[in-house]
Amino acid sequence: MSRDNDQMGSRSVRGLRMRAAAIGIVAVAVIGVGLYALHEHRQRSALLRADPDRLLADPSLTGFADSRGRSAYARHCASCHGADLAGIVARGSPNLKDSVWEYGFGELSDIENTILYGIRSGHPKSHNIADMPAFGRIGQLNDAEIKDVVEYVYSLSHRDADATAARRGYALFMDKGSCYDCHGADASGNIDYGAPDLTGKGWLYGGSRAVLYDSVYNGRHGLCPAWIGKLSYADIRALAVFIYDRSHRPEASR
Repeated sequence: MSRDNDQMGSRSVRGLRMRAAAIGIVAVAVIGVGLYALHEHRQRSALLRADPDRLLADPSLTGFADSRGRSAYARHCASCHGADLAGIVARGSPNLKDSVWEYGFGELSDIENTILYGIRSGHPKSHNIADMPAFGRIGQLNDAEIKDVVEYVYSLSHRDADATAARRGYALFMDKGSCYDCHGADASGNIDYGAPDLTGKGWLYGGSRAVLYDSVYNGRHGLCPAWIGKLSYADIRALAVFIYDRSHRPEASR
């Protein structure tokens, strides 16, 4: 009888010890989660308080933003700009890893502004100053004139262009077509209008004659949604940091 009592007492003690250990493990886990949440909250608050063009000097903040931004990009942006940020020519979505920017100079604040309000998104603060007219469909240029304009633009980055047609196209570019008004007299684009550089540094839809003809004849109306109200401000800033980092890395590591 005494031996049975001793065994029951031993099992009871072991049970108490196991319960105490389990409670300890749970307590440590809860404390760990709480500390992580507190750290996350502090980093998020610091990210939002920081001047967007100065936070890049803070490795802790940029590391936090880069990780958060990578996740946001994969969920919301990769379907248009590609998983590698290189853009999708068939959609006219720009490469986000190069140094060619349609709006602004590629500063963190420029990128954040575009993410916030979008391009032709319908938001009153979106980039929406100009649009690419459908010169063929509205009858401003006829088929032969469009082909000449295309040949001029093509000649800016290709040596096999027809020089005679390109000269006619240049005259149309600077006069009847009024192309210079958005793209500039040197066709290098205008970051205020979002008019792309036509000298071959980075094509949105491709630079073949056929694609250029389609652009001039039918126009282009690229869109980017406004993410304000859809993503948190912390995610928007983190996303801007992520894109900025990829576009400012040495070319070999982008």
